[in-house]
Amino acid sequence: MKKSNMLPVTAALVILLLLLPIFVIPVNALTPSVGKQLKVVTIPEDDEKRNKGIMVLGINPEAYENELDPLDHNWYTDSACTQEITTIEYLGPMVSSTEPVVADEGFLVERYYRAFTVTGVACELYTFLVPWVDTGKGYAPGWDLLSQHKILVTLDGVPTAPTYTLCEIVEKEKLKIPPQDTKTPSIRQFPDEDIKTTLIDVSSNFVCKFRWIKPGVGVLDVYFVGPQITNFIADHMLIVTVGVRVGSTTVWASDLQDICILGWSMDENFLGIVKFLPYRLSEGWYEDMYWSWPDPLYYFTGCEEAALWQLTWTVGGWPWGIAVEPYPGLL
Repeated sequence: MKKSNMLPVTAALVILLLLLPIFVIPVNALTPSVGKQLKVVTIPEDDEKRNKGIMVLGINPEAYENELDPLDHNWYTDSACTQEITTIEYLGPMVSSTEPVVADEGFLVERYYRAFTVTGVACELYTFLVPWVDTGKGYAPGWDLLSQHKILVTLDGVPTAPTYTLCEIVEKEKLKIPPQDTKTPSIRQFPDEDIKTTLIDVSSNFVCKFRWIKPGVGVLDVYFVGPQITNFIADHMLIVTVGVRVGSTTVWASDLQDICILGWSMDENFLGIVKFLPYRLSEGWYEDMYWSWPDPLYYFTGCEEAALWQLTWTVGGWPWGIAVEPYPGLL
């Protein structure tokens, strides 16, 4: 009888031992040990289809109308001209002709400009790129200097508050490789290289705000606070690094995301929301808007090509960063 009474006790002890690990998991999570795996995951919210963050600087592409071959003027005479100019000289302010000629390429336009001289009316023929909106790539007004990302920090799969947070932004800039006969072979990595990609730390132009709803769970707001100029139109890398202090040791983890900075949105559909009621300053009435577009990249599936198009339109060529004044007639 005594031997048979031990069976229920033994069975109960075995069941308790099997259930014991379930109860100690939260204890282990609260007191992690060195060697645990730390992980940080960020998910962009701006463009979830392409899985990237997007910022828009608010540059107006219609303010740029790039002249082709500005140092090689072709001089022609139309029906209103009494004089053909064969040398480059100052003709004073020019008045647009009523006889524009559109080139066959479809993306170029030739325009006559007249100026009065002492002996008559002189005519110049300039060739321009047509305005951006006529290229079919789209344009919508507004700007958005915020990129939002979900963030999750886990230690062995359990959300954990980071002890340290670090945010870095690196710009990927494409540079033209000089010809091989420039006697600077160190610039070329191998003979057939077309372009070179340089990395520039531009973190000083951004502010990162970590906002937590619970330990290890929250959002990351990345704000652009630099000058809204064409130099920043490029594909950027967002590097988020977190550290968790475990005893006398700090465990580190990093994640990489894309932030595409555009000069303007290429989605013609837009929404402007007044962030607060207009108020009056000494200069007049003032209001601020929050701008939104369903798809700022529109036809482009990647940031690199979209930035290449926008830089070519505003800057005109390599290397990027050359100061180009907008065409005065379109301001």
